[in-house]
Amino acid sequence: MVARTKFIVIVILILSIFLGVGFYINKLANQYVGPPSLTVSEEIADLGTINQDKPVKYVFTLKNEGGEPLIIDRIQAPCSCTATALSEEKLLSGKTTKLEVTFNPIGFSGAVTHSVYIYSNDEKNPRKKIAIKANVEHLPSPKIVLSNNRWDFGLLSNGETSTHQVNIYNEGDLPLVIENIVLPMEVKFNIEIPVFPVQLEPGDEKELNFIFDSSGQEEGVFNEYIRMVTNDPYKRNLTLRMEGYIKDREEVISVSFLKGFIISPFSEIEDKIYETDLLIKNNSDINLNNIFITPSENYIKLSMDEISLSPGEEKLIKVSIEEESLIFFEENKAIQNYIYINIPVPLNISLEEIE
Repeated sequence: MVARTKFIVIVILILSIFLGVGFYINKLANQYVGPPSLTVSEEIADLGTINQDKPVKYVFTLKNEGGEPLIIDRIQAPCSCTATALSEEKLLSGKTTKLEVTFNPIGFSGAVTHSVYIYSNDEKNPRKKIAIKANVEHLPSPKIVLSNNRWDFGLLSNGETSTHQVNIYNEGDLPLVIENIVLPMEVKFNIEIPVFPVQLEPGDEKELNFIFDSSGQEEGVFNEYIRMVTNDPYKRNLTLRMEGYIKDREEVISVSFLKGFIISPFSEIEDKIYETDLLIKNNSDINLNNIFITPSENYIKLSMDEISLSPGEEKLIKVSIEEESLIFFEENKAIQNYIYINIPVPLNISLEEIE
């Protein structure tokens, strides 16, 4: 009788084990159902306080909690300071993988946050946003900021010169040293030739003027570069670009901008420039009257909309944009507008009597 009882107990125990295992397996099978579903270990990873001179890594865990395979198409990090490395691109149901994000804090200071986007076949969230944040310790250094680093000369006749200005600011907390400025053959310093090295204390500003001479240049598009060497640890070498088009000297008038035209409410520079000077010169040997000047957009204002020029005469026209119009500009998007110049050229016609 005792043996029979023990046998029954053993059978019940074995059945209980099988039923438990079956229930657990069934539970696992039903845990992940439906389309692929991406989850991430954390939405924002806090790197804490870090130094500027050393990249920091963080590893996110990605998991597929759907019943179908998850395919990760790509990882996008908009900032070049952030690099990513993904272990696997395809995750079966319930599987995980590692996403390593490396942040290079060089050039940053204070609280920073950078986003990373995960593109996958998750139907509910095909573009998953995660982020890393950190407090970057400030490292005293010089910081060079230029009022502009690109000049468009527009259309120049062979032999014409064009003068442009750049302001240099030291927005750092150590002295900025401009060790040298290397000029191409066609560019010279105008007014003042600096003696290198040039030092700017924190908060100081220096103005430099350059003159471009198109004499002897071939007709067509040109690109020239000015190279500036500094002690800014993040901008040892800066390039100032000059571009335009040189044509044979045939035109009746010449048009040139005398300084940079910065329309940037997003600039780090406090004194934003909303105007430029347009120089119009009569290169012909005839009087040009009733020259009409019209902007392509209403928010571009001109100091004069009609001028007359005698041979060799030149006039300066102020071109400006009203500050309230800047709300229509999009950040980091270039906008190209035009100024139309209507030149009436005298045409002498004589009628001879026909016999």
